Amino acid sequence: MVSLDGLFIILIAIGVGISGQLAYLFIVDQEIVRASKGKIKELQAELKLVKPGEPRFKEIYSQMMSENGKIMKQSLKPTFVTFVPFIIVFLLMSAFFSYVPVAQGAPIQSVLSGQINGTLSFTNNCMTLNNSSNLTLVSTKLPQTFPAVFNSATCTAIVSQNGKTYNASLSSMIGSTSEKTYTAGNLTLTLEPNALVVVNLPFSIPLIGNELTWFWTYLIITLITGITLNRILIHYKLVA
Repeated sequence: MVSLDGLFIILIAIGVGISGQLAYLFIVDQEIVRASKGKIKELQAELKLVKPGEPRFKEIYSQMMSENGKIMKQSLKPTFVTFVPFIIVFLLMSAFFSYVPVAQGAPIQSVLSGQINGTLSFTNNCMTLNNSSNLTLVSTKLPQTFPAVFNSATCTAIVSQNGKTYNASLSSMIGSTSEKTYTAGNLTLTLEPNALVVVNLPFSIPLIGNELTWFWTYLIITLITGITLNRILIHYKLVA
């Protein structure tokens, strides 16, 4: 079953796919494209009758490149109109749909790195790393990845090394939908929420798997929508 987030992403992807094809339909001069494609076919037929070493070959080839240039120029027109809006949509989706909001009691991934020979603890056991609220760290063993769990919305990490103490407030992580990095002395703690799975497929796609994130859902739906609408427009001879 698709979540509301997934449905919203699918609808946006369909909208982007449709708008891209409509931009091609209304912005591109279809008559110029048709004329150039027709001319290219004629030139290709002529080229088959000419040997590569003959002067006429170079002339025909040059004309073909000129006609291809006209088509390319027309094809790029929609990009100048749609590029900025599409980038804005992509960035907004990346910000809101990349990760599940961090909640208390829900495991997330953490990475410890840096040069430290000391201890890492959390006030009032507000967070655990690998089921522990107190870790002894040695720089030669870093970086390390641990499952992390927040037990409280208010949380501070405390690093002790060589008689010195460093603090880092982690409270901003609760509810976060983006990766965050905190530093305390020489220690760096990176916390990454779980990826938001939009669609669970009954089969697996090579290199992707059976769990689609917003990116793959958006990309696949946009491509399918764009290609389908393009074929319909070509069938009814609305585009060249």
